[in-house]
Amino acid sequence: MHEKLAYAIKHYPWVQRLYRVVMSFLFQVWGMFTGFDDHLILLSAMSGDQYAGSPRVLFEAMKKHPPFSDHHYVWAFTHPEKQTVEGASVVKMDSPQYFKTALRAKIWITDVNIERGLNFKKKKTVYLNTWHGTGPKKGGNAVAGRKDYDFSRVDIFCCDGQYTHDIFIKWFNATDESMLWCGRPREDELMAFTESDREKIRSELEIPEHVKAVLYMPTWREGQLQGLNYTAWEKKLGKDYCLLVRAHHFTKEGLLSEHSSEFVKDVSDYPDVNKLYLAADYLISDYSSAFFDYGLLSKPMICFAPDYDTYKQNYGLFMDLESEFPNGVFKNEDDVLNLIQNMNYKEESAKCGAYCAGYVTHKENATQKCLNRVLELIRN
Repeated sequence: MHEKLAYAIKHYPWVQRLYRVVMSFLFQVWGMFTGFDDHLILLSAMSGDQYAGSPRVLFEAMKKHPPFSDHHYVWAFTHPEKQTVEGASVVKMDSPQYFKTALRAKIWITDVNIERGLNFKKKKTVYLNTWHGTGPKKGGNAVAGRKDYDFSRVDIFCCDGQYTHDIFIKWFNATDESMLWCGRPREDELMAFTESDREKIRSELEIPEHVKAVLYMPTWREGQLQGLNYTAWEKKLGKDYCLLVRAHHFTKEGLLSEHSSEFVKDVSDYPDVNKLYLAADYLISDYSSAFFDYGLLSKPMICFAPDYDTYKQNYGLFMDLESEFPNGVFKNEDDVLNLIQNMNYKEESAKCGAYCAGYVTHKENATQKCLNRVLELIRN
């Protein structure tokens, strides 16, 4: 039933409007009869799919920070029965208990949204939205059929550059006053990694010292995504390389098929993507925000998108990747392999680092800046 409703809301504007008006009103009335807890914090990441990302970084920092040490934390998950979070309670995403917690909480922290497309935030609730990434594909109300994104009630919105700022003002109805120019808390770790960290992670992933690791991270799209011709990749790259394949959490089926060898490692369920970025020597993706995380490390990135033309037409992009992205868009696996084998690694690293820096201009101390702003709003 939940899936059918979600489909109708996404594809039928009148259902979307009716749902928002009716449910927002009901929750606002419910909120009038619901108590308020100044020490309650509600968190979610990736719409309840993970205990990860910037909300996790902020949660772990807040537990150690005296002003928040006496707070009660509640994490929302799609499958709370599978989750245990030390120092927090768990609740099922979109359940009555979830919405009751949201109505009572003093602080909301998420990287997608808390109100689930509705409008019931109380004025005294502090809403921090870190968002989950900077990327090329269209989002928010820029997507056909979507007019339900309204971040005008977000009090703190993490912004890493002018590109992100402009998109969220125009297409998500965020406010200029909410923008906190700091990058994202989950990226602080990328700035702090050392070479010894890289060696440790590669050893954990069983990547030999001489082997170059290629991280393949395609993003989500409607319909099944076909995997690479892994046999051809292994034959051409040989024992000097390995392929780390990380499927998007919405589309894990079919990407690895039946292929099994030491050359291909499935890292889809590896808990910390930052460590995969550090371990890898190359990143291959398509329309993913991974480019603007991995790019902070100034290592080679390749845009491989066989469906680029249809994706651009049917879904839409904010960027012209063919003209902007380093080396453009590759639509053929052989061309990608040839680039990997023949590239000047140092030159490509510098080129990709410069590309990322053109979009991400604020990227340090995001965790502390977020906590400082939350405290500022609470005290004022």
